[in-house]
Amino acid sequence: MFLEFVLQHYVSVGVEELESEKLTPLLRLKYHNCIADAVADLGQPAQISKVFAGFQKYLYV
Repeated sequence: MFLEFVLQHYVSVGVEELESEKLTPLLRLKYHNCIADAVADLGQPAQISKVFAGFQKYLYV
């Protein structure tokens, strides 16, 4: 699952891993440089970005 992948990087690398600029590199890393696979699995880029930003508010409660 992509969210688990992101959270693992967050734990090992730090909060910088949650910056919006990191989304595309994380997708490329998780989906072996194939953004089309990420879109097929997660939805359209705007939706992916919204979820990526949206779950972060729950980390800082």
